[in-house]
Amino acid sequence: MDDSKKTEDYLLRGCQSQVWIDNEVRDGKVLLEADSDAHIVRGLLGVVLAAYNHKTPAEIIAFDIDGYFTQIDLIKHLSPTRGNGLRAMVERIKNIAAEAA
Repeated sequence: MDDSKKTEDYLLRGCQSQVWIDNEVRDGKVLLEADSDAHIVRGLLGVVLAAYNHKTPAEIIAFDIDGYFTQIDLIKHLSPTRGNGLRAMVERIKNIAAEAA
């Protein structure tokens, strides 16, 4: 993500680290771009974007993210604080999809 987008407009509330999420809808699909100031959170963003990026709003809304996290055995490796941040990322992306639907 370009540094010019690392502003309050893209900042995600609810994360311990700074997280920025931008989106664009093109050809009916949601294109997501995200970054963080923390390396581990960048990795978590990669996991979340792998699930949601380049999907239609309906696909994003319907996707079983909890099942995905269970399948990759992710949650048990996160502190409660990181888990809350992960949930905030997911919630923001689902809101983006709902707005684009």
